[in-house]
Amino acid sequence: MLLASHILKLECVLCGSSYTPGSVTYTCPNCGPQGTLLVQYDYDQIRWNYHAESRDPSIRRYRPFLPIPYGNRLPPLIVGGTPLYPAERLRKHLNMRNLWLKDETRNPSGSYTDRGAFVATSLALPEERKLACASTGNSALALSQQAAALGLSCQLFLPLRSARKLAGVLQLCGARIFAVDGSYDDAFDLSIEATAKFGWYNVNIGYNPYIVEGLKTVGLEIAEQLGHAVPDAILVPVADGGLISGIYRGFEDLRQLGIVRQIPRLIAVQAEGAPAFVRSLGNEALRQPEIVSPTTQVESLAVGHPHNGAMALRHVRQSGGFGITVSDEALLKARQELAALTGIFVEPAGAASYAALLQLLEEGKIKRHEMVVLLATASGQRSGETIEQREDELVTLARGSEGLQSLELQVSA
Repeated sequence: MLLASHILKLECVLCGSSYTPGSVTYTCPNCGPQGTLLVQYDYDQIRWNYHAESRDPSIRRYRPFLPIPYGNRLPPLIVGGTPLYPAERLRKHLNMRNLWLKDETRNPSGSYTDRGAFVATSLALPEERKLACASTGNSALALSQQAAALGLSCQLFLPLRSARKLAGVLQLCGARIFAVDGSYDDAFDLSIEATAKFGWYNVNIGYNPYIVEGLKTVGLEIAEQLGHAVPDAILVPVADGGLISGIYRGFEDLRQLGIVRQIPRLIAVQAEGAPAFVRSLGNEALRQPEIVSPTTQVESLAVGHPHNGAMALRHVRQSGGFGITVSDEALLKARQELAALTGIFVEPAGAASYAALLQLLEEGKIKRHEMVVLLATASGQRSGETIEQREDELVTLARGSEGLQSLELQVSA
């Protein structure tokens, strides 16, 4: 597989071993699946090719930062360039003058995972490799759409519960669905075994080193949208840990180029029922997260083994950040409040940043004067997760003039 010429090496986050580009496909041969690889670049080449004044608002503007060779065709779907809202009503509600909301629901499949799928399909296209990944939903939706746009074969491993909800829409894009009678972690492990056996190109976050490089464009965009001012804190929902590492990588790239001076404090948010990463973050002796059995009902956060955990632990610690868990109840309440105050409807996991902010403000761990960015990671409009109906708040009207009379009474009440 051809890779961009500005990649210097791949470096294991656990043992530090270095590998030449193309000599290793996935993880460190010495450390196994836990040895995720960092992509190290020649920043002189990036500096030469990067022009911030590019008029393309999408992820394509950051091609000099990505592992995609310049000869490769890019997917046609427009990914990235998502809004960073000042969220005025949210600011007023919380008495925070410098609060921002990064709206990743505006990507083609409705989540930030489109960014990783963009890179994955770009790399697979020249050899027309068959793609495979494990997912609770978002990565599967993203990969199925990007693969369909390029005519690539796509095999998806989902926990049975997720597959039952999403199989229809995934199959519309021509994806092949494998419903695994187990957890997301079981689906992840099976996808690795299957790709080794059948020669498919595995694009799991936390296994394929190049997927995080697509996710880092979230960080690149936040920095650029803020005029390269560095936020005091960015709150990020964490499942496998790819997004929070990606945001760190984006700011690190800009720091290497001298465009920013520091990395924002990264705050990892997990569900109380799946706290593997946050629990491990507090133990400095741990270099990779412990494994837990998830009990959360929030599917996108129900990961007991964060597969990009070793890299994410390093990056959160280096940023001076920390972790926090929130209850399922707090997530659902936060989602409702976020929609009412911003008009952005996210899946429960997508409200994790806001739920955590409310808790951290109360605890005094975030100050109201600080510049804070929240990640709205994925849309709730296609998540398939249940929304409670509040029948007592419905106003039922008859047809015609009788209904109009009832409406007049309701309005005047």
